[in-house]
Amino acid sequence: MSRLLVACAVLLGASSAFAQAPAAPAPKAAPTAPASKAAPTAPAATKPDPRKAVLERTQAGLAQLPAPKPEDVKSIDSLLKALYDVISGPGGTPRDWQRFRSLFYPGATLVPLVHSPTAPGLHARPFTPEEYIALATGASSTQGFFEKETQRQSLGYGDLVQVMSTYEARGTPDGPVIAKGVNSIQVFNDGQRWWVMHIVWLDEKTSGLKVPADLTRK
Repeated sequence: MSRLLVACAVLLGASSAFAQAPAAPAPKAAPTAPASKAAPTAPAATKPDPRKAVLERTQAGLAQLPAPKPEDVKSIDSLLKALYDVISGPGGTPRDWQRFRSLFYPGATLVPLVHSPTAPGLHARPFTPEEYIALATGASSTQGFFEKETQRQSLGYGDLVQVMSTYEARGTPDGPVIAKGVNSIQVFNDGQRWWVMHIVWLDEKTSGLKVPADLTRK
């Protein structure tokens, strides 16, 4: 809280001989200069259109993407097959990250749902494809990882499709299952090819639930 300081000033006047003297004639007023015209007002600044920035960013992102394998992006089946294939492999074997990049539209995200030790409930941890590559490159340098789709349910409207893809993960192709869960994958077709727009996933350990045969929710 601040203090409020108030200053008061009082003017005290007294009679003098000058007050009794006759007033001197007032000087003639100087001629008034003609009023100058007001300067024109600058136009208000135009607010940037966010749609233009999004379009420019998307076009720049598309220009930087590697060309896909045509067989990877011709259908939803081939797109998901490429997605599971490119992240799988033995430890110490580099993944084809250029192929991985070619599957994702600019602005795409990969989002694991996790538990936090400091807050209840599920928490999303969005990654860009580049951030996922950095994370997976470190893990795959020493650890094998093989993930495959076991079943799928899809909903769609036109060329927008939501795929609920159940998966199993192993450390080796024929090893024991180390994780089960569901990848919620949003894909669309731009008239030329299929793209991955977003992936959100949740595993059985995190959810505390077995993956059901039917993923339909009412």
